[in-house]
Amino acid sequence: MGSNTRYFTYILDTGSAGFFTAKGTTSAWDNTIDSVTGETFSVSYGTGSLAYSGVVANTRITFSDVNGIEYAVNDVRMGVITNEPYTGWDANINHMTGGVADPIPPESPTTHLFYGTLGAGLYQTKPEAGSLVSVLAQMPAGPGLTKGFMIHTGGANSTSATLTVGLSQDEMDLFPIKIQMNPSTGTVTNDNHTTATLYPESQTTATYTIIKGEETYTAVANLLLDTGGLGTHITTGTDINPPDSMVSDGQIVDGASFQTHVDGITLSQALNWLISPTGSTEFVDKVGVVSGTSSGSLNSGIALFYNYDVYFDTENGVIGLRSVPEPAVGWLLGLGLFAALVIRRRIAAR
Repeated sequence: MGSNTRYFTYILDTGSAGFFTAKGTTSAWDNTIDSVTGETFSVSYGTGSLAYSGVVANTRITFSDVNGIEYAVNDVRMGVITNEPYTGWDANINHMTGGVADPIPPESPTTHLFYGTLGAGLYQTKPEAGSLVSVLAQMPAGPGLTKGFMIHTGGANSTSATLTVGLSQDEMDLFPIKIQMNPSTGTVTNDNHTTATLYPESQTTATYTIIKGEETYTAVANLLLDTGGLGTHITTGTDINPPDSMVSDGQIVDGASFQTHVDGITLSQALNWLISPTGSTEFVDKVGVVSGTSSGSLNSGIALFYNYDVYFDTENGVIGLRSVPEPAVGWLLGLGLFAALVIRRRIAAR
């Protein structure tokens, strides 16, 4: 960030929109922020009990590929966290070894100490949250490319994950599953004069069915494809209330199966589905509700991304999916772990 040459580790989170970063007081954090706008932000995770707040700033964000080639995005609008959400958090981010900040695992903001979240959600945070959008929405797509990005984890045990920013038609043609996003909520012009098309927090709508013998239960819900979610879950609402014969202790009972359908396509590959009632604090993340659909919601969690490559075509409002190729496939060899990015080449965030 800024003119600082150190790299910090961030979680790539399709369930949150803005880029939120710590800013410690040691020299490891010098020159990371170019300017503060005078605005403030506040954002909550989980059920709202964990809140991050701070000031809105502009800075230069530099990514680097596995070959060390750098790609910079100027005037990125982001949030600088100033509160201490966890006991000992400030001491942790300020700790250095040999003049370099110790790495903090890129874990969920609801579970661990971390440097921040590189939000990849498609929406803009509310004004009281600083009106921030994803860094990816503040990046130009590049000549001949469609605006959007593609996530490839390689599977739960993979050591070769990539993020591709800017989509080519040839790449998108390789994805057999195409899903229409929920309607766009408008556009926003970023501080660096790029334009982003915005969508609801839940990117699409799904139908899900629980099956046990001759008994079935079907409902419609908003679906959030969320790399930052640890568990795959359903949040029940007024219109979603599976019978006790199918759900027990927050999980689908033995002998029952679960299917998720989006645009008539079944997405239920190796997902561990959990069901939580409204108001429960376990396994429930904040998920937006789209007007006109049921009050319940689905959160894919990281499991869906372990089983599918996913692209978000933000220019045309389309989600593409394909089964994750085996890690041994040639183009995956030698790539870096989850923090690796591709902007027509593979890059890692700093």
